Amino acid sequence: MREKFKGNLFLIINMLISKIRKVMAPINIGQSTLNKFFPNLPEPKKSDLLVKKDKLDTIACDSRYNLRLESGNTIEIEETHCLDCGKRLKKNGFNDRVAILDKGLGRYEFKLHRKSCKNCGEIRPDYSKLAPKYGNYHENYKRRARQHYMEGLMPSQIKRTFKIDFGMDISESSIVNWVRIAAEPFREMLEETPVPSSGYWGYDEINLRVGGEKMYAINTVDLNTRFNPVAKISPKMGRNAGRVVLMEGRKKATLRINGLMKDCTTNLGGLFKTRSFKHIVQQNCLTHVKWIASKHIKAFAGLSKQSRKPVPKEWRWLLKRLYALIDSETESDSYVKLEIIRNTVERLKGEKISELHTALKQLESWLPKIIAHQRNPDLPKTNNMTEGFHKKYEYYPSFKKGMIKPEGAQRVLDYRAFGHNLKGFPIYIEGVRIKYKEYRVVLLEDSKNPSLKGAGMYFKHKFLRLDKWYGKYMEVWNQYFNLF
Repeated sequence: MREKFKGNLFLIINMLISKIRKVMAPINIGQSTLNKFFPNLPEPKKSDLLVKKDKLDTIACDSRYNLRLESGNTIEIEETHCLDCGKRLKKNGFNDRVAILDKGLGRYEFKLHRKSCKNCGEIRPDYSKLAPKYGNYHENYKRRARQHYMEGLMPSQIKRTFKIDFGMDISESSIVNWVRIAAEPFREMLEETPVPSSGYWGYDEINLRVGGEKMYAINTVDLNTRFNPVAKISPKMGRNAGRVVLMEGRKKATLRINGLMKDCTTNLGGLFKTRSFKHIVQQNCLTHVKWIASKHIKAFAGLSKQSRKPVPKEWRWLLKRLYALIDSETESDSYVKLEIIRNTVERLKGEKISELHTALKQLESWLPKIIAHQRNPDLPKTNNMTEGFHKKYEYYPSFKKGMIKPEGAQRVLDYRAFGHNLKGFPIYIEGVRIKYKEYRVVLLEDSKNPSLKGAGMYFKHKFLRLDKWYGKYMEVWNQYFNLF
């Protein structure tokens, strides 16, 4: 009895020790294989089921199998045995297909006679020459529709184009779906891919009605390279919206903004006093400055500010003095003419003299932004380039007032910006190549100049960047637009 008690006590103690060791162990891992201890061991073989699944996922079609057309418009697989394992193929039913071939070659109805292998599963020949993939229409129709949309045609207009050119009545919803497929890749690529930039941009907004609500299309254009760094739909225009647009345009600090041309808007608030933007030189569009000055003089003369009538003859001399300041060629001349205007306003009297004082205060506060182009020739006098770029978007009939969702309006911006930038890359690259050839000629004439030798690396890295950026655009073009 005593020996039995000792044996039970020994078992209990061992069980308690094993539990304590399990709790106190520094690593609690269930080791199921030796791979963790022997990394050089070969990879374990996958089961037959996983091998078949991977094969089906990776092989969309097998071009080794031959096809033939039999009576009744039936497409047969000529091979009777599997080309991989040699097993005899079994018939596996029919699939009805409708194929609308490329370039208006007609519409055909036929049956695909399916075959399968016991070991390898469904046989998937290459039907691309007979029937479109994932639909009835040939892939080129989808790509043509996207190209038409990029050129400014709306889905209803693309529908009529296909009717005239190919005699095909494609539904408008199908065209919208084809255009929408490329929208998300567009957005991702445009957000991440920089464009050639001089650092001096134009900035402007377009007022929109999207789904009955007021929104804005904020657009930027490089004033020297003419590329479109960013165009974005925003529910508001202001400091926060401007910051989002400019930060996206910088492409994660790859591009730098040195100067910004804009109209006389003040909706950006104190954005240019913050750390990331305080170095930016601002230039007010001189055309907008003239419009505002003429409005104040009209009000002083007794007209409405919104009147389309010209300034009365008796006050045109005053308008010329304001225009002389705005069009001055040198900085010193600008300050001299500002003092002339100040003395003139102080001597004038009238019921609405406050309008002239307001105009004077505006000119004083805007003077550094009015004459910024005098110090830097990369900043033009007007924002005409950005204003003209708006026509690319407004070419769509429903862009300003007929868009239903913000996504649709953004899609218009992305398509037009993509098309514009894609056409600009070859021209810009050729211009850089000409500059490089000129540099080589100068280097041969003065080969000992150390500053000229360093410029070679500049051109090398510039070409590498351009190839990378242009390559991103071409990837999207080849995937969604380029015809087979």
